[in-house]
Amino acid sequence: MFHFKNKLKGGDILPRKSRISIGNIICHHMVQGINREYIFETEKDKSKYLYLLKKYHKEFEIEIIAYCIMDNHAHMILYSHEIIKISKFMQKVNSIYAKYYNSKNNRNGYVYGNRFKSVPIMTRKQLYTCIKYIHMNPVKAGIVKGEREYKYSSYNDYIYQTGFINQTILNFVFSSTNNYIQKFQSINYQDLNIDKEKGNINEFLEKFLIREKISIEKVKKDEKYLKKLVLYLNNTKYKFSKQEIAKILHIGRTTLYRKLKNETKNVCP
Repeated sequence: MFHFKNKLKGGDILPRKSRISIGNIICHHMVQGINREYIFETEKDKSKYLYLLKKYHKEFEIEIIAYCIMDNHAHMILYSHEIIKISKFMQKVNSIYAKYYNSKNNRNGYVYGNRFKSVPIMTRKQLYTCIKYIHMNPVKAGIVKGEREYKYSSYNDYIYQTGFINQTILNFVFSSTNNYIQKFQSINYQDLNIDKEKGNINEFLEKFLIREKISIEKVKKDEKYLKKLVLYLNNTKYKFSKQEIAKILHIGRTTLYRKLKNETKNVCP
């Protein structure tokens, strides 16, 4: 395992250079199943992806500061001396997992969608917020009541200094290993609103899909689930319109209205 070039000392600003020539990189990296498919649905799937992260992070000199593997997406905070190593690491891990997933499910084609991206982390506050956000994913999705209960995240790695988390990383993140657990557990949760172009509608859609254990393609085909989704998104505090819902589903408004009308007819006596 390589050593961090610069520890985060004193100030809140992390070392900053251009994205092209940067020496040290910390980024929030996210991958998601194409069409929101459940590419990590089973424990075997999640374990396979975690195994690949563990197998290749040393080869590419990558530090994994935090991670969480959900059913249809995964979050990671990655650190490297060179951004190209992060790209090569993720390409290696994702390509091997894609072959495994396609073979297991007797399918061909793309496995990952293109919504998620790599976001640079520039301040200590941003780093803390991102760590908390990642560990809270299964809690916010209603899968578990507390971060400690979820098996496929780095939360317990921080508590017990296991997995990817060791004293070097703790010193890097918290400046010291003394009383770091108190610091770690006291980080406040903040919604990162990752997909800013579409606001929070993606997050509500994702929660619905996880709760119903259904893919977005199934929702578009099944008028019963489509109506249920529309009611759910319309009843949130944001009151998403049918136009916004049609856009996020990549279907025309006329098609959406027709499907909803058909569902209403089907339930009438």
